[in-house]
Amino acid sequence: MNEWHEAGKVPSVRTLSADEVLMIPKLESNENYRNIVSNLRTWHGDLLRMENEGKLNNDSDNPGLIGNYLGKLRLNCNMLFSFWNNFIDVESDLNKELSEKRQSIYEQYLKLPKASPSAADSHSKNMTRVDEASLKIVQNRIQQIRNEYERYNGICMYLQSRLKEFNTERIMG
Repeated sequence: MNEWHEAGKVPSVRTLSADEVLMIPKLESNENYRNIVSNLRTWHGDLLRMENEGKLNNDSDNPGLIGNYLGKLRLNCNMLFSFWNNFIDVESDLNKELSEKRQSIYEQYLKLPKASPSAADSHSKNMTRVDEASLKIVQNRIQQIRNEYERYNGICMYLQSRLKEFNTERIMG
């Protein structure tokens, strides 16, 4: 009997519950992510403090200082890729689920009397708004990780150019 549907009505399709949407992991709740970003922020703060004190201008006296910070920042900055990739996997799964769900709703709606492809398309989009919001949450998490990466990658590029500026790469290498 579960396969019977009332005439003129589209059968309900599973929607992600509010709890499932909230279970999409927040970056701040991941201890490893928090530690990585905390370290990066600390080193960025150290560099800013040394810049304000004029200690970074004396890199020819201590070229290892910039090299050490560059190494620490680069290694930890690249650890963000694992989080980035995990959220890309979640995004892919949600995209697939959303597409399948929309297709199912679309096909079911087309079976109704006086149904049109345009109306079925609109209906399928309206019935999957919550799922689309869940997908957007994951996309925002990906953007947050990308922003953090770009922030610290930019600092690494600055430090790299400082080493090149004073020819310290050749001296150290």
